[in-house]
Amino acid sequence: MPNRLIEIVRHTPPWVWLLLAALLALGLSQLRTRTVSRARLLALPAALLGLGLFATATTFQPAALALAAWALALAGGAMLGRRLPPPAGARWDAAGRSLRLPGSALPLLVIVTIFALRYSVGAALALHPAWRAAPAVALPLAAAYGASAGVLLGRVLALLPRGATTIAADAHDRPA
Repeated sequence: MPNRLIEIVRHTPPWVWLLLAALLALGLSQLRTRTVSRARLLALPAALLGLGLFATATTFQPAALALAAWALALAGGAMLGRRLPPPAGARWDAAGRSLRLPGSALPLLVIVTIFALRYSVGAALALHPAWRAAPAVALPLAAAYGASAGVLLGRVLALLPRGATTIAADAHDRPA
């Protein structure tokens, strides 16, 4: 088994390692307090939505069934993400139209988890191409892609301003 793992790593295209380095840099940047615009806040969930949708549609068969699992999990993940407690100290600057976020390890954890999921799925499907059409494999994986994007999307949607400048003050006004 260790030899197979070494071969998988050896045959991983160099761009994957560059992507991992960029994602780690992005995750590490989230450890410090930062100010982000609304567009920047929405960029990562939008990218995950697009990548997850593309990966699901092109990887699993039948695509329609996999996309249905992805969409249902996306909706469930978004509902969960909207209910997560807001980061302590997060504040919207109405004049600057930006969000001040305290540093957190959570984004780094999410980024590494999603990368690990995608990498391991890619390796598993390279070794077992028939799994692409096996519902017992394809549907949970498509759902995992959808749920991970959904939680992040829901979290970001919950952070968007709705008139209040303090995120925590606005959190108790959200529907349960």
